[in-house]
Amino acid sequence: MTAHPFVLGRLERTSLAEQAVQSLLQRIQDAKLGPGASLPSEARLGESLGVSRTVVREALRTLKGLGVIDISNGKSPTIRRELDATALAVYFSRAVQVLDNSTEDLMDVRASLEGRAAALAALRRTPEQLARMSDLVIRMQAQLRRPAAYASLDMELHLEISRASGNLLLFQIIGSIRASLEAQARQGMERRKTQASLQQVQDAHVELVERIGNRDAEGASRCMLSHMESALRVLPVQGRPSVSRPRARPEASRSP
Repeated sequence: MTAHPFVLGRLERTSLAEQAVQSLLQRIQDAKLGPGASLPSEARLGESLGVSRTVVREALRTLKGLGVIDISNGKSPTIRRELDATALAVYFSRAVQVLDNSTEDLMDVRASLEGRAAALAALRRTPEQLARMSDLVIRMQAQLRRPAAYASLDMELHLEISRASGNLLLFQIIGSIRASLEAQARQGMERRKTQASLQQVQDAHVELVERIGNRDAEGASRCMLSHMESALRVLPVQGRPSVSRPRARPEASRSP
């Protein structure tokens, strides 16, 4: 009988399921197993790792939860064909709950990612994507006095911009963060008490979409960063209200 090429080092220490996960991930990477590739059976994995099938099942369930593999009854596990950012979304959701100053820190992360996404969207967006952005902006204007509805449409717009960037990783990471901050977006709208203040937010979105429509990459990025800073100013800062670190300002030009 020909030996199966999927050979793993045996595990001897404690936390076997966790070690099995790490060993499997390493092997998937080393073997360059692509989407749709099959893993060995539970029995073969258990034999190779030197652990019980119960440990193997737990490890495989973890990998499924991480979006790495698909598991079907009666079939060997296979490498998932599509990227799954579920685990990343859970991470950012937990970050909002447990980290001090999470709102400001996540907005910093968003600014870096979404500023780049806006620039790429200006260069790569299709007419159909621009039409969807424009439609969302029109719908947002009608919901200006309804914070929850406005925040939901706001999230859709930012996701559409990141989708138009043509960068799947940007799209998925931004989507993971946006889902965690929709409540903060709603809170920000609730804290704006005047029509002028609310309209200022809407006008910023209109300008952003216009710059993307005009293929103005630098202007779109600058507009996105300004929008992020404006949004953060109306939110309560957690953790360090009196000693907040200076916020970096984007420079018009900087040598790499």
